[in-house]
Amino acid sequence: MKKLALLAPIGAMVLASYAFAQGDAALEKFKAAYTAGKGLSYVVVNDGKEERVYRYGDASREAAKKDSRGFMLFTCTHPKVMVSDSVSDRELLGKARVVQAGEPDFATLDAKYLKGCKNPLVKSAIPKN
Repeated sequence: MKKLALLAPIGAMVLASYAFAQGDAALEKFKAAYTAGKGLSYVVVNDGKEERVYRYGDASREAAKKDSRGFMLFTCTHPKVMVSDSVSDRELLGKARVVQAGEPDFATLDAKYLKGCKNPLVKSAIPKN
């Protein structure tokens, strides 16, 4: 019985480290997508309750290349920093989807981002030719 009591915490640690490693892989995938590209891009975050659309640009991209502990995302009205040290942020970023200009969903996300936005300084991210 004592041996079983000792094995339970060890098994829990192994499972936790496996889950954390999977989270690292998902976060690295997000970081690669986030730092790629040029110009404005969208990030779609689904927290299980709702889908949120954020936007970011070259300044945020360059900052993440230098220090990947945080990712700056913007709504129409305010910034949001997602921190890789936060378990909840890490989980959301691991499931997030980055959409660059030229990808099929870009125009749809641009419209969704601008819908209801009353900030006159926020414009469409669709490049004008």
